[in-house]
This record gives sequence, C-alpha cells and structure tokens, in this order.
Amino acid sequence: MSSTSSSDASSADTSRYTQSIFLPYVHKFSSKSVPMVNAVIDGIDFQLPMDTGSTGLLVGAPLLPHIGHTQGTPAYEFLTSSWILYTGRLVDLTITFHGSNQTIARATVPVLVVDKSVVCPWYDPSSDTFHCPHGPNGEEPTARDTSRITYMGVGFGRNRPGDGQPHAVPRGNPFLNIESVNGQPVRQNSWWCGYTLSTKGVRLGLTEANIQGFNFTALDPGVTHDDDPRDWDMVNMAFSINGKGENCGPALVDTGISQMYIRAEEGVSIPTVTVRNPNKNGTAKWVQRVKPGTAIAVGFPSLNESRAAGYAFEVGKGTLMEPDYVVPAKPGRPPLVNTGRNFLFGYAVAFDAAGGRFGFRAVQPPCSESDPIHSSL
Repeated sequence: MSSTSSSDASSADTSRYTQSIFLPYVHKFSSKSVPMVNAVIDGIDFQLPMDTGSTGLLVGAPLLPHIGHTQGTPAYEFLTSSWILYTGRLVDLTITFHGSNQTIARATVPVLVVDKSVVCPWYDPSSDTFHCPHGPNGEEPTARDTSRITYMGVGFGRNRPGDGQPHAVPRGNPFLNIESVNGQPVRQNSWWCGYTLSTKGVRLGLTEANIQGFNFTALDPGVTHDDDPRDWDMVNMAFSINGKGENCGPALVDTGISQMYIRAEEGVSIPTVTVRNPNKNGTAKWVQRVKPGTAIAVGFPSLNESRAAGYAFEVGKGTLMEPDYVVPAKPGRPPLVNTGRNFLFGYAVAFDAAGGRFGFRAVQPPCSESDPIHSSL
C-alpha cells in the first residue's frame, strides 16, 4: 500500500484482514449507463444500478408486493443531478449479492420502498421535503412509473444539510453493512469495512492485497460521524481553469452520471456557451455548458506534486476520462467537482469506511470502453 506525503491519511494495518468478495457488473462498464450488480432482495431477483452519487437502496413498491402499504417509516430522497424526488417508506430488508466463483454476501439495510416518484426541476432541497411544489409558472411535476424503479446508492458524504438526502447515512449503504459471506458471519478481526471500485466491478471488504498500489488521502468526519464512525465527508480536491486558480472543496466520483458538474469560487470565470437543452426533463429551452477548448485540471486533495491523484482534459477533445459534457454551476462556496463515471477509465478508487480514507490507483495504461482492463483488482 502506498500513500501521499501531502495527506494525513492514517496508515491502516489491513494485513490481518483477509475476507472480501468480488461483484462483477451485469454489463460491461460503459460511459452510457449506470453500472449494475446482481442482487436478491427478500427472495426477489434484481439487477441494481449502482450509484456512488447517492446513499441508500430505492425499490418501487410494486416490485416488493409482500411489503404492506403502511409498513415502514415515511422517508424521501431527492437526486439533484436528475431532479427526481422519491417518497415512500423505509423498511429493513435483507439483500444478497452474488459475487464471482459462486460467492455470496448478505446485508440488512433500510430500503426506501417508493410509493411515488416525480421529476421536479424546481425542487429546492434546502426547503422542500416530501412534496414537489408547483413550478414557477404553475407547472405540475412529471409522474414516474414506480414499477420500474430500482436504484442502489453506495456513496458517502451525501447527507449534508440541504442536499436532499437526509437518510444518506452509512446504515443505509448496503456495501458497508455486510453481515455474512458464504453463509458465515463476518468477523471484526478479518473484515475491513470498505470497498474498491473499478471498470471491472466492486471488491467488498478491504485487504492488504486488494488495496495494493492505491494512494490514499484522509477524509474529514461526516455530519453524523459522532453517531456512526463510518460517516465521512466527500474527498477533498482542487481544480484550475485554463491553468489559473486553485478552487478547493469537495469532489464526488459519481457512477450515476456521465457528465461533470463544476462550481468555482466567487469571482472565478469559467468560459461557457449556451446550447439547446438536450434533457427532456428540463424546463429551460437553453442551458449553459463549459466552452469547448477550456482546460480543466483536478487534483485530489490538491494540485501540488504530492497529490494522491489528478487528471486534466480539454473540453471537447474526447479524451478517455473526459465527461460527456461539463455543466457550470453558479459560483459559490465551497467549490465543487462531480467527475462523472468516466473518471474510472483512468483510476480505480477505494473507500476505506473504517479508516476514513479515499484511495486512487491509476489504470496503466488507461483503458477504453472497448479495451480490456489492464490493472488487477
């Protein structure tokens, strides 16, 4: 295991932790779709989209017909990248993951059984809760078919006040609540809570072998860290625009989207262009995008030479790790970058929930959507 001198990441001794399980994706990893894993929830087979940009398992009520209409605790979740509001009830259910070589892992987590879901572009996550208000011109929200809803959020740091995910805590993350592997209870002295993630799949449970080659940086305690020590804030980063500035703030490596979102400090200019809105769920006919030719460089946790990881691209060049497009947010604090899933074509990542670290391992050479993966898991 390697580490960076710039980070204060603790050097966790994982040498005695030996248990892990590998979950391959249902389909080959692609920039065009959310990666999926096979799972069984209360005896029902699912192919679950795996999203690191949210936390918690969502399943439409029609897909779990044995769950009573009044069973569970009322809850909601809003995903800002898609403007989708989910409302329903949290019910503790058992989920079984099917790994490679006929291995299985089980967890019990609160599942949001979704009774209603709408597209609500004008939803304000800082003030709105269970209901989508009318739009600025009296628009009604667009209803969604709950019989088609399956979504598994395995990210962290998503429970900040005003982010629309009040229940995005470690207790709701299936990857952090593995109870047994191959029918045997996981033991505290052999199971290290965390996972690695690449274009090949997910490795649950960190070991000395599967974190070999990762550069780690420390995470800050999350909102509920005092109640659950597995709760950590998003990884820190810094970015520059056309070689200027060092905008420092949180970053999100988000498998749920193919685009990038970027927010700069007040007074920092990001070149933009106005284009016709390609999103059919949007209300605006025209939207802003970062201008082609703009150079963006991102470092974790900083841009200096001792960073744990970093990459740069020119918008519109179509390089391997470049997002499909880049959306500029209104300048403000803190600066923010959501890389989108294409980041994984250049780096595998690791979330150490027990030790409070986030790791990066470069794919050498970088892989494409049509090439095999060149780094081991």
